[in-house]
This record gives sequence, C-alpha cells and structure tokens, in this order.
Amino acid sequence: MRYIKLLFLLIIVLSTSCVSLKKSIYLQGDIAKELKEVEAVYETNKSAYLVKPNDNLYIKVNSLDERTSSFLNNDTGSGGRIEGPMAASLSGYRVEQDGSIYFPFVGKVYVANLTIEQVRQKMQLVVSKYLEESSIMVKLLNDNITVIGEVRTPGRFLLYDEEINILEAISLAGDMNDFANRKRVRLLRKDGDIQQMYVLNTLDDQLLYSPYFYVKPGDIIYVEPRRLKSVSLSTVPIGLALTFLNTALLLYTFYTTSFNQE
Repeated sequence: MRYIKLLFLLIIVLSTSCVSLKKSIYLQGDIAKELKEVEAVYETNKSAYLVKPNDNLYIKVNSLDERTSSFLNNDTGSGGRIEGPMAASLSGYRVEQDGSIYFPFVGKVYVANLTIEQVRQKMQLVVSKYLEESSIMVKLLNDNITVIGEVRTPGRFLLYDEEINILEAISLAGDMNDFANRKRVRLLRKDGDIQQMYVLNTLDDQLLYSPYFYVKPGDIIYVEPRRLKSVSLSTVPIGLALTFLNTALLLYTFYTTSFNQE
C-alpha cells in the first residue's frame, strides 16, 4: 500500500514539474547592485547596416518635373506602391557583385559599404545633375530576418523598423516556448562571403552592451532547445492532463480495493 501511494505521488510530481523561474527571466543582473542603482544607463555598441552585394534597394525620385523623374524611376505601374515580394523585386535595384547598381540614364553607381542614408545622399548628388529640384527616397527591400527553433511561431519576418533588437525579433515569433534554452540563442549573420555565428545569453543583462544586441537584415536567429526538456503544465493540454489524472486515480482505486480484499 505504501509503495502504491509513493508511485502515485511520483506520477503527479513528474506530470506537473515546471521550468525554473530563474531560467525564464530575461536580462538578469546583480540584484544587490540593482538595489543600489535604481536607474541603469546602458550604452549599446551598435553599428549601422552597410549595403552589400545582392541587396535590393528601392530608389524613388520625386520632382516637380514628373515627366523627367518618371524616366529615372523604376516603377511597376502601381503608382509607386510596393505590393508584395514580386513587386518589390521588380521595383528594386539589385546590388551587383562589384558593389554597384545600374541607374537609368546615369549608369553604374557604387553603393556598397555605404549606409542607407549615405546611399540617399549619393543618389541625390547624381540626380541633381539632371533635376535641379528633386528629392530622393531610398529603402532596403530585403530587410527581413528569420527566427527558428524553440519559439512559438517560427518564420521569416519583415522589419518595419530600422532598429530592432534581439528580444524584439524573438517577440515577432511569439516569444520562446518553455523548452527554449535562453542561455544559447544563436545569431547567424553573413558578412560578404563569410558566414558568422554568435551565441547570445538572453538571461544576462550584459547582452544590452553587446554589438549583436541589434539585429540586421538577413540575420537568422536560432533558439536552441534545452538538453533535458522538462514538462510544464502550460504545455500540456487540459483534456490530456485530466485524462491522465483520471486514469491514475482509477489505477490507485483498483489497487487499493484489491489490497483491502486480500
């Protein structure tokens, strides 16, 4: 009888084990230090995105002389609107391997290793030779990231903001699930022909100082699983949990009755 009770309690404990709260809190720091310093100022080491080969740039020329500006624009007949990946690809200027784009009536313009703002300024100087009163708009069309692994909704996501950090990127995928290893989040980033990988610890508040805290277009974020996956009540369907408990109670009642009859 004693062994049956112990077995029953063991089953209940195993079925309701939870993930440690300490392993789920992002950006943990020194608690004693935090009590002394109510406000902490973080200076994140971040760098601007530099245009590289195979990037797709959307360049729009605005001018009072619509007839001339129309020759310089690579419009798709949709009134300048970008509707869907196919229209974006047709509207954009692909950066060649030598770092240049071919602009209508202008020829090659080298844009590699420049920020988006620097590209805009350079295109403004180029277009000003043909149009005196004009303005240039430049946007990166391939500004997306991929989030996979132990997240709730993995996938590829478009970046609507020029500055998005690793935590915001993970939130686009519905946040990490209970099986995620928050100490090992891999950031895959391609720099030219070199593929780089960094392992980030989202539980450490020192991540705010990291040069990889802010993601860049084309980044792949892979959230590793825990080596030993523990079961949490939040991941078990209520119906399945009730069925399991009912079965356990029936077995307990059956063995208790049999033992008393003997």
